[in-house]
Amino acid sequence: MPRSCPWRILTGRPDGRFDPDAPITYGEAAALLDRAWQAVTAHTSQVLTIPSFDGYPLEGKLRMPCRDQVDKLVIYVNGSGPNTYDNHRALGSLEFNYFDLFARQCAREGAAFFSYSTRGVSPGSQPPLYDQIDEEAYQSYLPQNSVQDVEQIILALRQDPRLQHAAVYLLGWSEGAMIAPKVALRGNAPVDALLLAGYPNGTMAETLDWQQTGGSSMVTYCLYFDTDGDGAVSPQEYEADPYGVREALGLGDTPFSGLDLDQNGRLEAADFAILLAPSRQQLYDAIERGDDAWLAANYSVRLTSAWFRAHRDFPPNRDMMTQLDLPIVIFQGEADANVPVQGCLELQQAFQQAGKTNLTVHTYPQTAHDLNYSTYLVTGSLPQGLADLFHTVRTLPVPAER
Repeated sequence: MPRSCPWRILTGRPDGRFDPDAPITYGEAAALLDRAWQAVTAHTSQVLTIPSFDGYPLEGKLRMPCRDQVDKLVIYVNGSGPNTYDNHRALGSLEFNYFDLFARQCAREGAAFFSYSTRGVSPGSQPPLYDQIDEEAYQSYLPQNSVQDVEQIILALRQDPRLQHAAVYLLGWSEGAMIAPKVALRGNAPVDALLLAGYPNGTMAETLDWQQTGGSSMVTYCLYFDTDGDGAVSPQEYEADPYGVREALGLGDTPFSGLDLDQNGRLEAADFAILLAPSRQQLYDAIERGDDAWLAANYSVRLTSAWFRAHRDFPPNRDMMTQLDLPIVIFQGEADANVPVQGCLELQQAFQQAGKTNLTVHTYPQTAHDLNYSTYLVTGSLPQGLADLFHTVRTLPVPAER
């Protein structure tokens, strides 16, 4: 290990070394395994300020593995809403930095990892999001600016002598899975591969409409009630409540007929479209009249009307992806209630029809938008989607010429 990251693997012994022929206690063995893992995942971190194309100071954190050579750089491209370079979070009794896992796992694979704060957002002190928003600066958080921000981040990081020959992998999640392909397509900064999760194949308006007309609701209801897998919920499935979740979902004594609003004997997206119609119209009206106060008070993600409107001028992924020739790997949960998994299947078909072989799609049953990151927080074990993502960081080849 380089001197910047020294590790004595076995404490309590003169030189800190492990002698395979000497006796070892159970406690020493446990400590050895723990410290060996820490040594493998050790990294240094540095907060950087990178001027963007318009002079805005982007704040980010670079985590460098404790190795002499770093030939891969993973840049996390943020999803929608406020993000900080740590994404410090509180989830019930759990408190954590979301990006710590990515930093450790990338270090294990010998890759540097970089995350950054959304424009207008900085670390704060209030749970659960621990962020603070500069309202004026946050107005400049628009997809077109995000693309150029990522370009400037890449160009700035490549000035670091340790990274000037590193392959650049953009890890885009949700909205970031729209921004990252656009960065690659523009070609203003080097990008060697795209790793995408929570992938939207269309526009943000199409995704929002899917969420607001029952598509998102049916993902949840099918996950918990649709035991025959036909994409709808029957009265019998609803009453059976196989996972005992009706109370947790706030349904209580709500009868099936109270949800089957079109009275066709099946719970489908159309029922939730009827249920959501009033709030959906309020949301769309607020966007049109630029009512950011209403959005802040009523929409689940802190976004501005300018952001929604700017996405109308942003191309859908389906129009960009087949133009790319670099390796693209998608990790998609089948129980993603934020974006429909069907988009990945449509993209696969488009690549096949175009005769292109640079796309790999992984889908995971009973897996949410976060690839079940929250499960990792509870169990300490990597869900399959995240394990595959980090394995891909390890196995993607570094281009021979830089």
